[in-house]
Amino acid sequence: MTNLTDIRNPKPKPWVRWVQVLAFVVPLVIAGLWMWQENERWRGVKIYKTAFDYELAYAEIGVLKSQVYVAQAYDNGFQVEKDPAKAVEWYKKAAAQSHAEAQYQLGRHYLSGEGIVKDEKEAFVWVQRSAFKDYPQGLLLTGQMLCEGRGVEANCTRGIDLIRKAAEAGLPEAQSEWARRLEAGEGVTKDLTEAYVFYALAHEGRTWQQNPPPVSADLQRLTPLMTKAQRAEAEKRFTERRPERVRPGQNQVTF
Repeated sequence: MTNLTDIRNPKPKPWVRWVQVLAFVVPLVIAGLWMWQENERWRGVKIYKTAFDYELAYAEIGVLKSQVYVAQAYDNGFQVEKDPAKAVEWYKKAAAQSHAEAQYQLGRHYLSGEGIVKDEKEAFVWVQRSAFKDYPQGLLLTGQMLCEGRGVEANCTRGIDLIRKAAEAGLPEAQSEWARRLEAGEGVTKDLTEAYVFYALAHEGRTWQQNPPPVSADLQRLTPLMTKAQRAEAEKRFTERRPERVRPGQNQVTF
C-alpha cells in the first residue's frame, strides 16, 4: 500500500542529486581555474614606484630610449638623486648605439669635466658625431669649438657654417650667435637686415609662450642702426620665416 507521506514528499531520483551537485561544483571549479590562470599570468610582474624605475629596468636590457631617459634623469635629478657620473655611464651606452642627443650630452660632459675627467679632444669627437646627424645643439657646439680651437685645430670658416646650419634649424641659441656675427661682421659679411631677422627669430623662439612677450634687448640695440628700408625688409623676412605656433589655450579645439 502506498504511503501518503511518500506521495507528498517523493524521494529525488539519484541523477537529480548529481545534477544539483554538479550545478554547484562546476562553477566553483571554473572560477578556481580562472583565478589560478590570472595568478600565473601576473606572477613575477613588477610594480614600479616611478617612471624612472620602469625605464631603468628596460635600460638595463639595452633599450635605447630608456637608456637616454635614465641618463637624463641622473643628469637632472629627476625622480632620482642627481649623479653626473651615472649620467655619463648611461650616455655612453646610448651614444655607442649612435643616438645623436646622447652623443652630444656625452661630449658636453667631457668638455665640462662633470661626472668624468675633462677631455676636450674626446668632447669634440662625440659632439661632432651628433653634428654629423644634424642635431642642432651638436651643430652649434661643434661650430663653437672649431672657432675657438677647443679639442681640435681651429677652423672658424667651417665652424661658422655649422653655427649657421644650427640657426637655420631653429635653435634659439644658435640664432642669437649667428645674428651677433652678422651684426658685427665677425667671420661673415656684415648684414644688419639678416641680423635683425635672426635676433627676432631667437627672441620669438624663447618667449612665444609668454603673453605679452618681453622686449628684446638685441632688437632695441640694433633697430636705431638700421634704415627704414632695412627695418621693413627685416620685418618682412621675419614674418615669412616665423614658425607657426599655437599658444596654450589658444586656437585649440576641445571635445
